[in-house]
Amino acid sequence: LKNMAIHELALLVTFFGVNSETLSDVVADKAYSDLRTEKGPSSGDDFTDFSRIGFTVTTKAGAKVSVYADRCGLELPDGAMADGGMMYSSVSKLGIIQSRDIMPDADLVATVEARSKENPDWMPYFHLQHDDYITLKERCTAHIASGASGDPEGIATIQVGYDTLKLAETLKPLLEKQLL
Repeated sequence: LKNMAIHELALLVTFFGVNSETLSDVVADKAYSDLRTEKGPSSGDDFTDFSRIGFTVTTKAGAKVSVYADRCGLELPDGAMADGGMMYSSVSKLGIIQSRDIMPDADLVATVEARSKENPDWMPYFHLQHDDYITLKERCTAHIASGASGDPEGIATIQVGYDTLKLAETLKPLLEKQLL
């Protein structure tokens, strides 16, 4: 959950007021979700994790927000198939999609392929996330150079990171219990 949907959980924390203290309920989408137990490649021990997860959280204030994430990027919640994506995610509130991403899209695939040819020894995700890291560095350095106080605009804070990880740790056993 932390690997597959951490960015979506950060959106819930940042924009929808969801955290482990405000969480009232979580309901897994059993028809969409896929919780698997596989053998670990190094240890040979059983390892249980989501290959795909859909759920709706309700806060103590009554807000409902849904998240869908697919590590394999094939099936969308409406049954359609993603166009060659490796990761699908969606965040909706009251049935209205607030954020929907399929990564990589066709343009990013072409960019990653070109960068991989130029730098074949680099880890593949370096190429995939290159532009996002450039944006992050530019925003942070511009903020520092300007002498502005507070946090750089559009950058998650340490508190958001902490609250997001804590939310993931809270949700995982609740979702597993519903899906096992």
